[in-house]
Amino acid sequence: MLQLRDKLRDKGESLPLASALQDLCIRTGALLIINDHADVAAAVGSGGLHVGQTDLPVARARQVLNPHQVLGRSNREFAQLVESKEMGADHVAFGAIYATTSKGVARNPQGPERVREAKSISGDTPLVAIGGINLSNVAPVVEAGADAICVTAAVGSAGEPEAAAAAMTAAIEAAGGRV
Repeated sequence: MLQLRDKLRDKGESLPLASALQDLCIRTGALLIINDHADVAAAVGSGGLHVGQTDLPVARARQVLNPHQVLGRSNREFAQLVESKEMGADHVAFGAIYATTSKGVARNPQGPERVREAKSISGDTPLVAIGGINLSNVAPVVEAGADAICVTAAVGSAGEPEAAAAAMTAAIEAAGGRV
């Protein structure tokens, strides 16, 4: 999966990028997830949408999305995980697991030990661990039960992003995760 998260530009300005990324994802067999903007996700036919706690509610977002599009929701507290499941989110993001500089987060990191409890709460709904995860700390997160790992700086800020992604994939597999 690849997520387009553009908090700086207007939607009209980011639409050409979303379209180009959707074309790339189709060619490579990946899903493009659009952050926040259900209308952009529907317009480009992306794989899905990801919303935060203060974005469109899941039910309202589904009214805009196509039936094939998945919908995820961010969570930082266990009660939010329950709420996201009850809303019908297809997957739930949980974090920040470790300290991160990719997003201005002033809260304390969750730590991998809370991933295990978050996974027990999410149950059959896939749990995506996010925040500060890198090659040196991904194993405990996978071992704690995360169904997926979301990274930004570990790949996007690497000198060789493709090599960094391959190394992250290998680390996830070595920790018992599936890719």
